[in-house]
Amino acid sequence: MSITNPVHIAIVMDGNRRWAKGNNFPIFWGHRRGIHTVSEIIRATIEKKIPYLTLFAFSTENWQRSTNEVGYLMGLFARSMVRYAVFLQKNEICVRFIGDLVPLREDLRAKIALIREKTDRNTKLFLTIAINYGSRDELVRAIKKIPIDERQNCSWESIRGRLDTGDTPDVDLFIRTSGEQRLSNFLLLQSAYAELFFIEKYWPEFTRQDFEAVLDTYRLRKRNFGK
Repeated sequence: MSITNPVHIAIVMDGNRRWAKGNNFPIFWGHRRGIHTVSEIIRATIEKKIPYLTLFAFSTENWQRSTNEVGYLMGLFARSMVRYAVFLQKNEICVRFIGDLVPLREDLRAKIALIREKTDRNTKLFLTIAINYGSRDELVRAIKKIPIDERQNCSWESIRGRLDTGDTPDVDLFIRTSGEQRLSNFLLLQSAYAELFFIEKYWPEFTRQDFEAVLDTYRLRKRNFGK
């Protein structure tokens, strides 16, 4: 069937470090520049009246990076929540978080809880940030929530409702920047019938115009959902 705008877009924001290295900048500058791109794409998503946007910020595998880089990223997440608090409220953005948040720093968890509470009633855009997230880890955690006596006859719906994204529609459009053509353990179940777009540009150089070009191409595709 012919399609218009997607309802739910998921993005793997890849290439911050390679962008920084390619421009002879410290790696940290790539992450900082990536936050600017995030704000631009959020604005574009709102303008296009797309209700759900999920961003892959930090994976369960990213802990393997250097202690300095991980520490910087956690601090950057915390500072960004404070910096963009007014922007989120002004634009009626409801912010959600998925992933195992328990291992995160206490100050970051506190800011996550505060942002959740302050934006909970907003409805213009449901923005989900994946931190310490991995699709396989999510599935294991979901299955553990199913009572033992129900597991023998569990269905996809019983699992789906226990995923981190249980109240979010499946992904329609999956975007990954930096030229890599991998899903990297991100929303694997939710993206079963998503349209996939792999963009050559690194995330810090991904523009609103690039985003709109992806949407234009998406509208030309025909989705059959396996039929």
